[in-house]
Amino acid sequence: MQTRHVKKPRLSNPPSALEPLSQPVAYRGVTIQRQRLGVIARELPALFKKHHAELAVDRDRAPLDPDWDRYFDLDRLGILQIVTVRDGPALVGYIFNIIGPNLHKRSTRFGVVDMYWLHPAYRFGLLGLKLFRENERFLKSAGVQKIAVAEKAHFANSGGRKVNVLFKRLGYVAEDVVHGKWIGD
Repeated sequence: MQTRHVKKPRLSNPPSALEPLSQPVAYRGVTIQRQRLGVIARELPALFKKHHAELAVDRDRAPLDPDWDRYFDLDRLGILQIVTVRDGPALVGYIFNIIGPNLHKRSTRFGVVDMYWLHPAYRFGLLGLKLFRENERFLKSAGVQKIAVAEKAHFANSGGRKVNVLFKRLGYVAEDVVHGKWIGD
């Protein structure tokens, strides 16, 4: 197995106006809030490594290599919106949203969940449900009309449950199935 060093985010040119945190919502000792990328960027590489190790498909052939420049560009444009979970000062989870029109439905504002992850030690009670509800509340306040989120078909939690149980409880319905095939060397 080949491993590559995950590049640290380039912070020499962070967003010029770091928005303050949204009002944190407390739940069982943690807080859920909206945060800008520049505020959390230094914390992300360690979490991304854990996220990738747990959920990535083809991780030996497609190594973790975040495009930090593009993420910062999307943040500056207001397209990237992040909702985080913190236990005190520690970042323990996130949802990354890409907001904008769909190429097929220009008049509809979409919120596409780029990625989401919650540290396994924090997958308790209804925290995942609360995180996604707060994400929905934020997206609605940002004018989003339609949310699209994917699930990893191969993943089940320690109790054997798939994330679609959470999505069904939130009122999501399966709309598309994505199939992948590695065609590289």
